[in-house]
Amino acid sequence: MRGAAQKSGTSDEPVLPRTLGAPAAEVEEIIVQGPRLALAAADLSVAVAERTTGRIQWRSEAWIDRFGEIETLAKHLPDSMEFAEWPLPPAGESWRRSRILHTQDGDEVLFDFVLIGASTERGTHYVTVLATERIGSGLVVTDRPQILETMEEALVEAEDESVAAIYIDLDRFERIVNAVGTVKAVRLIEQVSRKISSTMRATDMLFRLQGDEFLVLAVGLQDRSRAEELGERVRSAIATLPEPADDMPLTASVGVAVCDEGQAAHNLLAAAETAVHLAKGRGRNRVVLSDEALPSRNERLATVERQLRRAIEHRNVRFSYQPLVNLKDRTVVGAEALLRIGGDVGLSATEVVSTAERSGLMGALGVLVIEGVEEQLGDWLVDPTADRIAMVNVAPSQLADAEFLALLEMISQHDELATHFGIEVSAAAALDNLSLVASLTERLGSRIGFGVDGWSDMDTPLATFADAGVNYIKIHRNLVSQLPADDVLRERGERLVAEATERGIQVHAIGVEKETEVEALLQIGCTTAQGFLFSNAVTAAEFLRSAHV
Repeated sequence: MRGAAQKSGTSDEPVLPRTLGAPAAEVEEIIVQGPRLALAAADLSVAVAERTTGRIQWRSEAWIDRFGEIETLAKHLPDSMEFAEWPLPPAGESWRRSRILHTQDGDEVLFDFVLIGASTERGTHYVTVLATERIGSGLVVTDRPQILETMEEALVEAEDESVAAIYIDLDRFERIVNAVGTVKAVRLIEQVSRKISSTMRATDMLFRLQGDEFLVLAVGLQDRSRAEELGERVRSAIATLPEPADDMPLTASVGVAVCDEGQAAHNLLAAAETAVHLAKGRGRNRVVLSDEALPSRNERLATVERQLRRAIEHRNVRFSYQPLVNLKDRTVVGAEALLRIGGDVGLSATEVVSTAERSGLMGALGVLVIEGVEEQLGDWLVDPTADRIAMVNVAPSQLADAEFLALLEMISQHDELATHFGIEVSAAAALDNLSLVASLTERLGSRIGFGVDGWSDMDTPLATFADAGVNYIKIHRNLVSQLPADDVLRERGERLVAEATERGIQVHAIGVEKETEVEALLQIGCTTAQGFLFSNAVTAAEFLRSAHV
């Protein structure tokens, strides 16, 4: 999604927009912080909305001029439950989301929205809606799904030609923003964009990923050395720009990845992102090829930590979903959400989790997952014609994280959404942390589901988990694969399902790959399962299509 930057004026600092009754201190705080987060202070818009007859009313002439005489924000944001159907933020609280709007001219514009809850002395509840357009560099920020779609097309069209992803990340740019201000920082981004463009061939494509990050997609390079040369040209060109502040040179770290035969777009992008994080770790202002050997495991761990922090800072994570299927009619009744952070530089999932726990990032990651699932699948989950659930696998450390628990508590109080979420941990983790599980389920009540993933020991007392508030379990794939040929195991499985039903615990199965396994599961009374027989983990859009939405 490309678009030209639009300037709201010639002043170096943004003008405080006029609102209808919004607390000045709150608006001023968001005006300062919103552009800083988005690096897009060149175009600010504000509307004030009031909850009256169940609709959110526009109260801004600027918005009406640009988007038309629209009565409800929901018409602009059809996928946004929180704006259209949820209660508005309580007074003193704010919500932040990103959405694409369509102007009267049909252009797509990406905005960061901040909704600030407030109320009048008479108790009338209203919300100030601040929208910061993500612009700068002559390119509207391009979402990853759109970039990946373009990359997939390039990989198909390239056939035998090589495709390179060149990831550019400005060094210590937050310090520069603090020194020169957000508006001048946007102008620096524009200068960087022009410098990058000056190094490119006519066939190359340039994207702005977020704040201070860019991606060049180059097709038809002769070999990896040519891709590295292009990355070096980009780095050198940026280094020629004047210092934006005293003793603050403007430099960039560059990661270069060249596709291997049959490589998917998301792997190519992840490899380039990993390379840029390695460039940062090796001193910045340099180019690193993705296939360079990593000298130590410690460097890999440090790279992952930087990637995790960057992903959380920019909310730059992806989600995949594996459907939960009703075995009797093959309808999709739920989804397990899986977090995807590209470029794990060969680390195992265990190492990634241990890095996040060591860095104190697990709670923040949990919040990102829950908010992301709600945003992507919210409308599907709360469909009143069906009973559906989204399940999120968490680490024990997240069950004690204050920020994560606060979000779960908020969801548990939401009448429409609460019963459609399930939080689950592995069977081993549940056994080791039963008191923590019991404390959590007591705190949240029975509205949010709590599950045990990978149930593999038929001798484990089910009553122990029921007493701790567990309300669903997932039979391990190893047991599922043995069920068709093991009569004794099927009898034990049948007793397990019967006892679980008696105790109010649902039983799902995972790892289903064969129709014989489906037949065996139905025999023991298990009617819901997930596995490659039905679908692998897919994007939200693919999941919703498979769920017949």
